[in-house]
Amino acid sequence: MTKSLRIGLLILFIYQVLIACGFELAHDEAYYWLYSKHLDWGFFDHPPFVGVVIKLFSFLPHAEVSVRLGFIVLQFLSLYLILGLTSSSIVATLLFFSFPLASFTGLLALPDIPLLFMTACYCVGLKRYLAKDDATNTVLLGLIIALLFYAKYHGVLLVFFTILAVPTLFKRKSFYAVAMVALIAFMPHMLWQYQHDFSTLRYHFLERPAAKFSLGRSLEFVGLQIVLSGVLAGPIVWWIAVKNKTTNQFDRAMKFISIGTVIFFLISTFTKRVEANWTIFLAIPLIYLVASSEIWNRVWPKRLLYASFAIVMLARILFVLPADKISIKRLKEFHGWKTWASEVKQACGETPILANTYQIASKLSYYLNTEINALNYHSRKNQFDYWRFDKQIPTKDVCYITDGQEFAGEEIQTPEGKNMNLLKNLSLKTLWDLKYGEENR
Repeated sequence: MTKSLRIGLLILFIYQVLIACGFELAHDEAYYWLYSKHLDWGFFDHPPFVGVVIKLFSFLPHAEVSVRLGFIVLQFLSLYLILGLTSSSIVATLLFFSFPLASFTGLLALPDIPLLFMTACYCVGLKRYLAKDDATNTVLLGLIIALLFYAKYHGVLLVFFTILAVPTLFKRKSFYAVAMVALIAFMPHMLWQYQHDFSTLRYHFLERPAAKFSLGRSLEFVGLQIVLSGVLAGPIVWWIAVKNKTTNQFDRAMKFISIGTVIFFLISTFTKRVEANWTIFLAIPLIYLVASSEIWNRVWPKRLLYASFAIVMLARILFVLPADKISIKRLKEFHGWKTWASEVKQACGETPILANTYQIASKLSYYLNTEINALNYHSRKNQFDYWRFDKQIPTKDVCYITDGQEFAGEEIQTPEGKNMNLLKNLSLKTLWDLKYGEENR
């Protein structure tokens, strides 16, 4: 890595931190902040890695950037690992920050960046193991695989497509040791799943709402993969990745992971709505496969790459602009909640607050710095059903904020423009009976 690149990366890191200071937490970020306050081997929605990262920086002041700082660090560590895999540092860096999700998600405290980081670790560990399967590399790869699963379940796709690409792994005795180490290290989470009726696995694989087949949705997914792989440079990235022949086991594994994952999720679009973050971890194998290509020495691919980098880096400014100045609805999730939480607190007075949805409960919990439960009445099950902060409420009445119409209350609008009902001094017993039934409180 050249001195100029090191200086450039330092500037990018500072830029990323400054942007992360300029907007409020998303609903899920506030939700994962609560994970960090109640660390466990598992949570309803995800494995625990995201909560651990937030917890590591919890010694910092109560601020949005404190929640996000660990993820920015992991983002740059991911890039550092990529640079160790490829011989073209400048191109790899430009590509990394041109992949919108790999670039943007570092600003947010979400499970995607731990997955990206552990994918980079997996690629490094796999390359070393394929070159030499000694005891150190064997144990290291097993631990990496376990941590990959602790980051996000998508990690299983990397292992599956690696085995598909390199079936001779089954002939290595050490490969079974890798599996054993990974299994032992991941056992605490599986025990948690067993104790909680495999709730996370059932939710992600069985309970998520299905959708009717739509050719348009599948085509949208394909187009999205091109854009998410470098914006303007995306078509070139995929053309190189598919076209170039692999010459060794590691390259073959990277290609199988890249193409196989897209095919897997393309099939998923037949029955499920598209999630942009499904394939965020492909930034690592794709950049490895294409960064050293001579095509980036040509004028027009180089211009497309620089333009893509500039677009994605400048687009960060959208996060810090006032939400009422731009017509992007999703950005309203990042502004106005601190003031709104204070207004809710003022309206409720000393009465304990109870929300209906995990999004509102999480936001209020963070911005009031107190634990507020989500009742989840007519809302999907989530971690609040396990926490049950409402059991700790010492009074018989609560101030209830809901998006439902079960009771008539004072109308209050969220910063996103959603109408909510605020009911003061509502019986907690009435709400428990509504949700859990008389005998299940």
